[in-house]
Amino acid sequence: MTEYVHSFEARDKTFAGLLELPHARVAVLAPDGRRIPAPASLVVDGDRLVPVPQDNANILEMLDPADVVAAVAAWDHTGRTGVGAVSVRLREEPGRRYRLTAVDMRHRHGVFVCVFMDLDAGAAAGTDGGEQPLAALRPRSARMLKRFDGVIVDVDERASGMLGWSREQMVGSRSTHFFHEEDVQRSIAAWLDMLGTKHSSRVRVRHRCADGSWLWIEVENIYQEAPELEDAVMISHISDISEEMAAYEALRQREHLFRRLADSLPVGLLQLEQDGSVVYANSLLTTMLGTGTAGTARERLASVADRDRAMLDAALQNVLRGGPDRELEVTVQPSPVSGEQRRCAVTLIGLSDEDGTPGALACVRDITESVRSREELRVKATFDHLTGCYNRASSLAILDRELSAEGHRLTGVIFVDLNEFKSVNDSLGHAAGDELLVNAAGRIKGVLRSDDVVGRIGGDEFLLICPRLEHPAELAGIAERVGGALDGDVTLSAGTARLSAAIGVACSTDGSTGDVLIARADAAMYESKRHRPRRSVGNLSSGRDPGPESP
Repeated sequence: MTEYVHSFEARDKTFAGLLELPHARVAVLAPDGRRIPAPASLVVDGDRLVPVPQDNANILEMLDPADVVAAVAAWDHTGRTGVGAVSVRLREEPGRRYRLTAVDMRHRHGVFVCVFMDLDAGAAAGTDGGEQPLAALRPRSARMLKRFDGVIVDVDERASGMLGWSREQMVGSRSTHFFHEEDVQRSIAAWLDMLGTKHSSRVRVRHRCADGSWLWIEVENIYQEAPELEDAVMISHISDISEEMAAYEALRQREHLFRRLADSLPVGLLQLEQDGSVVYANSLLTTMLGTGTAGTARERLASVADRDRAMLDAALQNVLRGGPDRELEVTVQPSPVSGEQRRCAVTLIGLSDEDGTPGALACVRDITESVRSREELRVKATFDHLTGCYNRASSLAILDRELSAEGHRLTGVIFVDLNEFKSVNDSLGHAAGDELLVNAAGRIKGVLRSDDVVGRIGGDEFLLICPRLEHPAELAGIAERVGGALDGDVTLSAGTARLSAAIGVACSTDGSTGDVLIARADAAMYESKRHRPRRSVGNLSSGRDPGPESP
């Protein structure tokens, strides 16, 4: 954005005009903002100079902390354009307002000057006859007369009071000479529209004041008939709209701050109206979902996996209709940015009239890594890391769950103990023993039903859980297959090992607990070891023989 840069002559005139104000006090500053003594070339009455502290403290230390940010912005503006102004309060007098105007006078005196005008001085003076500061008495409306070409031919006293320029300084100049560069084209368009339609036109512009500040005004140009256009004199009514524009600017700054904050959050934000149209979405949401800047919730959420869409749509519609807030997890299809499927947590929050725009706010968090870590922890807590079988704790939990299930049907357990496993570790090494365990687990899984569970509950001990049996004899058949799978030579990396197992079985009875059932199967396994050490199926069951003993 191009800024108006004050010429050296304009800076001299601005500073001279400020010194004429009766309540003005002057601080002399170095380019870094330190308060320093006035140079010999700068002639100012001593009682109007702000005292210089011994440590040459920065002028910001004089100000109320709440006004420091605005003062820094004005100082930066002064460095770029030559003049800057801001309303501030002093740290020692937070109840009084001052107009601080900074002028870059390095071309003349080698320093910056800051002129403080006490905006409350006039009110404090009461009726003592003292002259009040210009800003404290600034009129809110004024009138100018202009020729058809926009040249000012007359101004009233209120215009001078509002803008700070004398009648002589304004008459003879085009009004656009005082307008901000960015507003000139708009003001010319409004002026030509008035001339063309012969009706009044309005335009809002920033008008340069004598102290170097900019004042937002609304200009109503009123066409005046004349025999010849060159003889016409147009009336311009001027209204001070600085407070209104300051409110707009404050709102704009708050919105900008909100957007900066929203874009800095590690959460995707999507604000929706009640009809599902998008009010606002931060940049992270666009990156996460990869659906661009679509205008509706359905389009923005189009990358959610089909299996989760119905659930998300139903939850969102319910919240938009005033239902309770919801939290859910969805899968997002791979985007061109991420290139992989992501898992996201979505929090849906209803917004009412009290929140501004009724509708909903969706907060989307990428929890892919969290879900991945959670799954890794679940696997570690559930499965044996060597064989991939369920570990002891999870096997017992599954068995207890099956036995306590409503409408429980017959459940059987098979206790498997590998024979001569220690000799394999001793002769071929522990790595070979681990390899044999993995081989045995694979063989067991290969002969079980789809619903059966394989757990490794000890070094060379496996517990098989067989739920929903039709008859104890069915368990005997499963045990027979397991025994056959675990009978034979196995070629390992370190050599060949003989694989065999002792097997015990037990079936549940009414009121059976997991501990009781495992104890029965364990006892049956030890019984089989004594009778047929190579491979056997025990005879303990629900009080009945589950089937013939294996040959």
